[in-house]
Amino acid sequence: MVINKIGMLNPGINPLQKITPKNMQEINATNQTSFGDMLKQAIDQVNQLENHSSEMGKLLAAGKIDNLHDVLIAGQKASVAVELTVQVRNKAVEAYQEVMRMQV
Repeated sequence: MVINKIGMLNPGINPLQKITPKNMQEINATNQTSFGDMLKQAIDQVNQLENHSSEMGKLLAAGKIDNLHDVLIAGQKASVAVELTVQVRNKAVEAYQEVMRMQV
């Protein structure tokens, strides 16, 4: 199993599986999502975590939630997701800049 997107397991891919031209077509057939779609889905999930955290905070302030731990956990999940998104963006920009510095 491989973790894809943000914390979701993809049981169709075995990371220890030897990749050959024959099974490469099978792997490509199971992964028809483009990079742009995967990126959009990941950002949407981060946005959902942020919205959930904000909603939990509002409910806590209104007195509708008694368990502070759930609110803090939702906030931490959103914070970690945003931090991961920023780091991935930084690495992508770094890679782009490195490619632009290459001489052809």
